[in-house]
Amino acid sequence: MRLHFATLILFTTCLTPAFAADLKSLSHVDAVTVYPSGAEVTRVTQAHLATGETTLILEDLPGELDARSIRVEGAGGEGLEIGSVDSKLIYLSTDAQDAERKRLEKEIEILGDERQALDQTLSDADYQKRLLLSLADKQLAPSSEDKSKSVDATQLGSLLDLVSVKLNVISKTIHEAQIRQRDIDKQVIELNNKLAGIAPAQVAQMQVAVHLMALAETDGTFKIKYRVGNAGWAPFYDARLTTPEKNQKSPIELVRRAEVMQSTGESWDDVALTLSTARPLGATAAPDLYEQEIQVYPPLEERMKSEMDAISRDDENLPASAAAPKEMGQLLSGLEDKKKDVIQKQAIIEMAGFQALYGIQGRVSVDNSGTSKKVRIATDGYDATLNALVVPKLDASAYLTAVFTIKGEAPMLPGTVNLYRDGVFMGQGALPLLSPNEEAKLGFGADDLMKVKRAEVKRKKGEEGLISTSNVEERAWDIVVKNLHDVSIPVTVIDQMPFSANENVSVEPLAQMTPPTDKDLNKKRGVVAWRFDLESKAEKILKFGYKVTWPQNMQVGMNLE
Repeated sequence: MRLHFATLILFTTCLTPAFAADLKSLSHVDAVTVYPSGAEVTRVTQAHLATGETTLILEDLPGELDARSIRVEGAGGEGLEIGSVDSKLIYLSTDAQDAERKRLEKEIEILGDERQALDQTLSDADYQKRLLLSLADKQLAPSSEDKSKSVDATQLGSLLDLVSVKLNVISKTIHEAQIRQRDIDKQVIELNNKLAGIAPAQVAQMQVAVHLMALAETDGTFKIKYRVGNAGWAPFYDARLTTPEKNQKSPIELVRRAEVMQSTGESWDDVALTLSTARPLGATAAPDLYEQEIQVYPPLEERMKSEMDAISRDDENLPASAAAPKEMGQLLSGLEDKKKDVIQKQAIIEMAGFQALYGIQGRVSVDNSGTSKKVRIATDGYDATLNALVVPKLDASAYLTAVFTIKGEAPMLPGTVNLYRDGVFMGQGALPLLSPNEEAKLGFGADDLMKVKRAEVKRKKGEEGLISTSNVEERAWDIVVKNLHDVSIPVTVIDQMPFSANENVSVEPLAQMTPPTDKDLNKKRGVVAWRFDLESKAEKILKFGYKVTWPQNMQVGMNLE
């Protein structure tokens, strides 16, 4: 009996068609990871699945996503399997948006008609007011022909009461009409804003079909992940420096912020937002170098002679007067073409740092209109070393510079910095790409408590030498730096001496010159720097000067200011 029953079940099952059922499901954006360029979106949908094969169809994905990046994950009852995943572009109607647009336009039209009617009401009321006042004037001041119809006191009171009542009615009508017109103008502005805010019709969308197999009826939750290109984020910073008191360090607060934008065709409403420093759309491997052979060419005279000989052999029958200009032009043209073919190699800049993920707390909404969403990433505190940087040759101001070391495990991406000193906005600076434990430097504007003066104390031109004379020019300056702060300030003073690449021209520092701390600063020839700590209320004088010598018969060009 059991065997017969099982056989019946098997036979019945074989006769039942095993066609897959199509199940359309709505999804919503649950999480987004945004890269400096591009983003990965995670959508979530839930579905109740019958036993057997089911094709889960989602039609609300943006048409501009990378179809090859689609990945599907799911959770459900035992025996639920995900088969293949299909995707294709479909074109959806925009009837709902068209209907909403027409409704708003109709409301604007109705309000416009009402405002026009109010304009007529105001015009009529104004005419009635002027007519009433004109009639009252005639009654109060009759013409010479109607002097017998003068108005007595009783009639005058009645006339004034009548005019007063009528004027009140007319004035009230005008006032109410003006108030209503003002309300209409506000409503029209709001409706126009709504009309402009309607997202453009999304012609194409991506349809994703997920083929599922369920051994038993179950509920399933599915995540669809994909990449989009029209999105990204850029960092920017707030740096707040507090001027230290005596015997205290200089605290600096660095706030990391991010500006997120997207125009992917879908709105990210109430999503878990993560910002990544990875660059999935950038280069993934180092570039290759190819062989670079040095080309050797004969001297120009030999090449021109060889080509001229060849031209002469080819055009022996042509008169020299006719051939020479023509062929010489071709030769020069060929030389010009060779010049144009030279390609100058340029540097390839590639920034590579550690990947970091910044998970933004709470849920965030980012619309698809390109509006920037600004979020805060983190706040870090540093103990900065202050330094007054002075370039007195170009600027008599001392610029307060803060130097600090980046901490943490994540890199700091390049971005604009809003600079605040003691709560006052000082301007904007910039940070380069910085890795952990790397030194950062920010300028916080001119320091009014540091006084700097560069005064010329010597300018001498002449000749020297017994056997052969040479031209000599000597220049010298005193650089005075005074600290009016209540604390000691490290100071860096930068200046420059001329340099010569000609062995017949020499540049020497003067004997009384204060020895610089650095020569050829940052590998710039002639640039010198003095570094020192300047105590509170103290003054430092730097002696700076040089002598330039060159032969009597040589003409040199110098800018020694």
